[in-house]
Amino acid sequence: MPFSAYRSQFPFTASKIYMNHAAVSPFSIDVRERMDWFINNRSFGEIEFYEEIQEIRALTRKQIAKLIGGDSENIAFTSNTSEGLNWLAQGLKWKKGDQIILNDLEFPSNIYPFLNLKNKGVEIVYVKSHNGCIDVADIEAVITPRTRLLSISFVEFLSGYRNDLLEIGALCKKNKIIYSVDGIQGLGVMPIDVKQCHIDFLSSGGHKWLMGPMGVGFMYVGNTLMKELQPVFSGWLSVEDPWDFFNYDQKPAADARRFEYATQNHLGIYGLSAALELLDRAGTAAIEQHLLILGQQFVDRLPEFGLKFTGAADSYYWSGIYTFRGPDCDKIFEYLKQNNVICSLREGCIRFSPHFYNTRDEVMEVIEFIAKFRRENY
Repeated sequence: MPFSAYRSQFPFTASKIYMNHAAVSPFSIDVRERMDWFINNRSFGEIEFYEEIQEIRALTRKQIAKLIGGDSENIAFTSNTSEGLNWLAQGLKWKKGDQIILNDLEFPSNIYPFLNLKNKGVEIVYVKSHNGCIDVADIEAVITPRTRLLSISFVEFLSGYRNDLLEIGALCKKNKIIYSVDGIQGLGVMPIDVKQCHIDFLSSGGHKWLMGPMGVGFMYVGNTLMKELQPVFSGWLSVEDPWDFFNYDQKPAADARRFEYATQNHLGIYGLSAALELLDRAGTAAIEQHLLILGQQFVDRLPEFGLKFTGAADSYYWSGIYTFRGPDCDKIFEYLKQNNVICSLREGCIRFSPHFYNTRDEVMEVIEFIAKFRRENY
């Protein structure tokens, strides 16, 4: 089915051009209807329908596993990306002098959980970026025998640089480094295979490119890391048989459910499941190609109006994020907003992040608005 056929899922497209999915995505009709059903059933229907909730949880794990190339037994639900990364940081046993490799392009969610380990004597090593890009050679250059973990984004939130997860994974495997990925800016629109890339841990929220609700996310814990990562919290749901209430001697669940210790955001999980269904029908690989075409339009035309693309010169490293720097970006941002074009202003730059239902005509319309702004103001 052509992507244009999905526009009916997003009725606001009749009056608004939304290109801010790197911040938060709109709900599709499917997501809204699934969540409405849940609310209505809790309000007027069965009220308690835990068995069905468990079925949806199991289904959603399978959907996530399919999306990332993993197994459902390795998926645990969380509230957001940060929660998952904190599970990782606090669940490992650290020694004084252990080193963690980060970089200077990361969103703070992938920084602070690890900075919090400094009081345990853990050292943070930053890889310096160049023109919004991370060179794998620069990562390799800072690896030492004390390097314990590397955490990096699938896609960097500002420059849109798509890190070479496969090459970085091979490097981590060679050096026996725990490999963690913040997936939120790429999942759903860029293909990924956690096994092929040797990823030990991945964390993501559901409200950006996955087009699900806020307050629900997941983490993937690989089999090897599962043996090493200790649950930071424990509760009635994190054990082998949660319904054996008076057996207080239970061990943690054998799979990633050991990290799910209490009642979670079931409304959010219902919404996320519907969002994943929609993206699966559209196809991640097809979405990727579509976004690269839309991005090329921006990259080709916006320099005509004094806006410089901050991403990689090689489109191999492009994603769904296209950020531009230049004079009056704040004013251009406001002008676009007044004309019902929604994007982001980040660090003095304009960031466009279209999704699969956006069209080439919409990109041209945005470009024409910027051209008009320049004509009216210069």
